[in-house]
Amino acid sequence: MKISAHPLLTVLSLALLFASACNYAKPVMYVHVANHSGHPMENLELKYPTGSFGLPELRNDQTHRRMVPMGTPCTFSIVFEDQTGKKYAQDYNIGAKCPTELHFDIGAAMKITETEIRR
Repeated sequence: MKISAHPLLTVLSLALLFASACNYAKPVMYVHVANHSGHPMENLELKYPTGSFGLPELRNDQTHRRMVPMGTPCTFSIVFEDQTGKKYAQDYNIGAKCPTELHFDIGAAMKITETEIRR
């Protein structure tokens, strides 16, 4: 049995088009968490609109950067413990639209500050 090239080419073209259409890029943002507290942080968890991530430890003067999908509304929750086990938590509402880059800095007395790097 001989297969015609024209129908085979059409089927392969449609398969390629379908595969490329399903692989679209979601908008993402970069989230930085920096520890400048003078102490290690433990059990860090950051929740964002489309999910969450955690770190077992973030030592002093370390920064962690994560690329996450954007979501709405743009809300974040940070929870972590210091080396004595004391828990710290802070919620943030950035607004209706997330920036493309966001920085959370943990400073002296475990105070968290948030800075939008790029919108």
